[in-house]
Amino acid sequence: MQPYQGRSPIINVTSNACVFAGKKFLRDFLEIENLQVTKKDIYRFYNNAILNLEKSLRESLLKARPDWPINPSKIENQNDAWIINALSGKENFLHGIPHMAISIASYNNGKLTSGCIYDPLRNEFFYSEIGKGAYLNERRIRVSGRSLINKSLITFNSEEIFFEMIQKLKSEDASIRISGCPSLDLAWVASGRIDACLNTNHMYEDLAGILLIQEAGGFCTDFEMSESNGYKKDICAGNPSIHNKLIKVLKIT
Repeated sequence: MQPYQGRSPIINVTSNACVFAGKKFLRDFLEIENLQVTKKDIYRFYNNAILNLEKSLRESLLKARPDWPINPSKIENQNDAWIINALSGKENFLHGIPHMAISIASYNNGKLTSGCIYDPLRNEFFYSEIGKGAYLNERRIRVSGRSLINKSLITFNSEEIFFEMIQKLKSEDASIRISGCPSLDLAWVASGRIDACLNTNHMYEDLAGILLIQEAGGFCTDFEMSESNGYKKDICAGNPSIHNKLIKVLKIT
């Protein structure tokens, strides 16, 4: 692919890796949709598709930056590294639900500096670099401007864990969703489609979404209001107003 004008080299590397892997992934997704109505071994196909996707991403990223490790267990102050989630929304993929994404973040000198989330089904590429804002394809994006829980759209990763909170928010007329794709939840908060999201899964592989939200003017913290760095398990992300209101509700529940 030719590099986009205005994008940095690191974003072009990430974009090329996502698009190249995404083309192969789309073929696998169409096939798994067909397998839903058969008795064939869908799980074997699923595992091979995920392995092929991870292999494609690793080959592209290591070709561009051969000295950068991928998903290291620890990042030192002077390290460069890639943090990838080859497929956010694996259960959606397994069941033929068209809602999933590839997530890639980069560390430079031990600091999170870029994040990209690619939705191959919609051909939407969300990206950000520290201090340079957040973008969807070539358009600048911002978090939503809603300030009230009423009519706001909030996503969760689990109905059971957040049952009491969901009930309270529903009583205030909020709309609740569980999408099955944490990476796109974060990207959609950054682009203003969703007002906030709460997640209790380990977010290490979704660091790209954390940076996207911060660069789009949103807040991304743990439930105790400490800035989330991805190593913490829980996350509350949203536009400033809704984020603050959710933190208050969390303390009550």
